[in-house]
Amino acid sequence: MKKTLPILGAFIILSACATASKFTIENRLQELGLSSKNASCMAKELDERLDDQELSEFAQFTVDLTRSNSSLGVIDTLSGVDNPKIARAVAVSGLACVIAR
Repeated sequence: MKKTLPILGAFIILSACATASKFTIENRLQELGLSSKNASCMAKELDERLDDQELSEFAQFTVDLTRSNSSLGVIDTLSGVDNPKIARAVAVSGLACVIAR
């Protein structure tokens, strides 16, 4: 039992980090100009497509970005992240959430 507590604690911390990154991304997407509905959709899509490290990297990338005049402008700016896997996930999530609705 004593050995499982540290493992359980580590799992809870990792889960909290992923959740924090997801909500950070959702908030930043709204600040960048996406509607609440689209930001929530994209954050969920990205959470499903990226691992915790990539989510954290993307959340950090969004910190220095400025607001765009359109949803497609936001997606274009976000696709400039310097990680091809994250850029692809952003593009696919954008198509799924912004263009398809």
